[in-house]
Amino acid sequence: MLERTRRLLTLGPDHEPLWIRLYVRKVDEVWAAMFLADNELPPEPGTLKGIALFGATPEEAKREALVYLGSFDPQN
Repeated sequence: MLERTRRLLTLGPDHEPLWIRLYVRKVDEVWAAMFLADNELPPEPGTLKGIALFGATPEEAKREALVYLGSFDPQN
């Protein structure tokens, strides 16, 4: 199982800096990109936790997550 984890800085609900973690894991037959608070335990293998976005590949799931955060520029 391939796993990718990335730590990101974003803005919280009150516009304060907020560290989150982005986990990209295979769940059943799809890839899930999951956002969790920096202090949360990672999701167990094969489970979903936090905010999850999906893709057919790890790159697609990660791209969907970054679009959700508004930090991905579409490429031509």
